[in-house]
Order: sequence, then structure tokens, then C-alpha cells
Amino acid sequence: MELSKKSRDFLDDLAVYLMSSGKSEGEVKDVVEELKDHLEEAERAGKSVDDVIGQSPKAYMQHLGSEMAFDVKGFVKIVAIIIPNVFAYIIISNFIQEEMTFSTIQLIGFPLVSILFLLAVSQAFRNMSGRTKAGKVKNGVTYMALAALPMTLFLGLMALDIFVETPTIVFGLTGQLVLLGLAVVTLLVFSIWMKTWINVIVPLLLFGPQSALAQTSLPLEQQLIFSMLILFVGMGILLFVLWKKNQQGQA
Repeated sequence: MELSKKSRDFLDDLAVYLMSSGKSEGEVKDVVEELKDHLEEAERAGKSVDDVIGQSPKAYMQHLGSEMAFDVKGFVKIVAIIIPNVFAYIIISNFIQEEMTFSTIQLIGFPLVSILFLLAVSQAFRNMSGRTKAGKVKNGVTYMALAALPMTLFLGLMALDIFVETPTIVFGLTGQLVLLGLAVVTLLVFSIWMKTWINVIVPLLLFGPQSALAQTSLPLEQQLIFSMLILFVGMGILLFVLWKKNQQGQA
């Protein structure tokens, strides 16, 4: 017997809530599978998800989350993935712009901004997973806020770097090439480890057109316009392919 849409949505929301609360992926999968079995039995008996959990979905998620241990190892793993990748993106961008100089504020600020964004995303997904369908507008606003947050944080960091003078590290040509090589290797290693080429495709879309168009005689304004068009079209195709792959996986 296939679960009702309400029960499937609840299980999806529960998994998102627990994962964004820092619970172990393995434990979350076990809990969701066990609850799925209970829901299937309950629905065969004519009961609903509300009868099984006995309280509001949000209260149930919070109660279950409080009983599960925080996955410190998993959190450290995520941070260890994000920070090197952030520096890899920045290094490649700076190399293309021929500005391979890093201030103390940047070296400290970039990891902090990354961790703050990770925590904000986790909190946002916990809040959204506990909302009813009537909260779609709030969810939409939350998604837009999350999309704007990293750019806002990085712009704030750049402004701080302008107004507050700190020691800087300047790399010569050899140092620049070494850093570029390390950045590329970092993206490749994490792509292989995570078994996805997104970590390679996104930087190619971000920096490939910019670097190629810089070799042409086009005015800077046109270079920027074409780079943005290629980026948006490429990201659109990438998201569509991922969506189709996800649909086929659920079929």
C-alpha cells in the first residue's frame, strides 16, 4: 500500500528537519524508515499521520530531534568541505582578475561567513519543515533571504576590508600558480569524493566565460553581459538536468 501524500510530505519534512538539526544521516534514515512502516500499518487500519504522532508535526519533530544526539563528526565534515571550496572559488576568481592579494580580514572572514551561512541555512530549513502548507509565502521569503544572505555577508566583509587596514599577503607568479593548482585540485578531489561533478561545472560556468571573453576585443560591458547570460543559461540547464534525474529516481 502506498502512503498518502500527507504522510509522504511529513516524512520528507521530518528528514529535512533532523538533517538540518545536525543529526547523523544514517540515524535519520533509520528513524524515517521505521516511522514509514508505522504509518503504512496505521493507514491500512484507516488511521492518519496525525493519529500516529499524536501531536502537531512541528512539536513531534522537535521532540524527536531533542532525543537524538548532535552529529559532531558530520558537522565538522561539512565545514571541512565548505571552507576549502570557498577558498578555491575565491582563489580562482582572484587569479582571473590578477588580484592575488589576501588581507587578514579576508583570511579570517571568509571561513566565518561560510559557517554563519551554513548555520543560517540549517535554522531556515528547520523552520520551514515545521510549517504548514499555509506557510508557502513565508517559505518563499525565506528562500529569497537565503539567496541574498551570502552576497550580503561577502559585501559586508569587503566593505570592512576597505575601511579597516590589516596586514596583507601578496603572492608572486609562482605562488599564484601554486594556489591556482591547489584550488583546482581541491574542487576535483571533493567532486570525486562527493560523487558529483557540480563542484566542477559551477566554477566552469562562473569563471570559464569570464576568462575566455577577457581574451577578446569586446568592451568590458559586453563581456560582463555575455558572461552573465552564459552563467544563467548554464545554471538553468544544470538545474533542469538535476530535476529530471531526481524525478527519474523517484519513479
